[in-house]
Amino acid sequence: MNETKSFIDTLKEHVVSGNAQIPAFDRTGLAIQQEMAKPDPDMQTIEKQILRDPALTSQLLKVANSSFYRGMVEVTTVRNAIVRLGLAEVSNLVTMLTQKKTFSAQDPFILDYMEQLWVHSVACALGAKWIAKECRLPSKMNEAFFAGLMHDIGKAFLLMAISDLRKSGQLDENVPQTFIEEVLETLHQALGAQLLKTWNLPEIYCTVARHHHDSDMENRDVVLLMVSLANKVLAKAGIGIMHTPDIDLATSPEAIQLDMSEIKVAELELTVEDYVAFIKDVD
Repeated sequence: MNETKSFIDTLKEHVVSGNAQIPAFDRTGLAIQQEMAKPDPDMQTIEKQILRDPALTSQLLKVANSSFYRGMVEVTTVRNAIVRLGLAEVSNLVTMLTQKKTFSAQDPFILDYMEQLWVHSVACALGAKWIAKECRLPSKMNEAFFAGLMHDIGKAFLLMAISDLRKSGQLDENVPQTFIEEVLETLHQALGAQLLKTWNLPEIYCTVARHHHDSDMENRDVVLLMVSLANKVLAKAGIGIMHTPDIDLATSPEAIQLDMSEIKVAELELTVEDYVAFIKDVD
């Protein structure tokens, strides 16, 4: 217990000291999110933002031509990708691709956690968006995607801090995984919400980051319900850092609030498996 407390205290002190490396929100991803938030987003503005980054353009075309999206004709330009996939889908993909760098680390031990977290976060984003579509709330699909992608950003922040402390020798490299996972679960919600506020993102994303593990989901924002349910599906399947296989998804507060039947929840579980395969294929 003392070792756990020492580990937590060391990490907390590092985070609040101002020495912790704060993840940066990619400017291209932010600009596109801001454009998409407008009542009538401009396709040319988004296209120009993407084309400014050749590496991003290449990654986007790779994803657009993956087995998950592939059509009869190869996509060779950003404009073609927008026409085929739609502006909203392309903006989501760009946000996903630009944020991937946040989930990286030089420390192999921490990198393994980051890679698990990345797959979990993207699958949660896609799962939450699927729920929005199935609940016939198309206006919430983009919000659900982005909220799902960012819901565990606090864990990425904490993992970066742990990596810094291990590198500087302030933290024992042999700290048990159980300690690390306990800290991630305990601290990530408040830190994630704080980080999203630092990025000046809309309040709904901060709310989802802070409350997606709450037990009381009555009368909560529908985007929070979608992300929380997708998160539980992933936790039950063991996709991510935590594995809680005994969750009864069909009777969860989120499924009840969203009026999702047992059959629909089972369909979501199967769909999420396809999403995970897609994410690993893109990587």
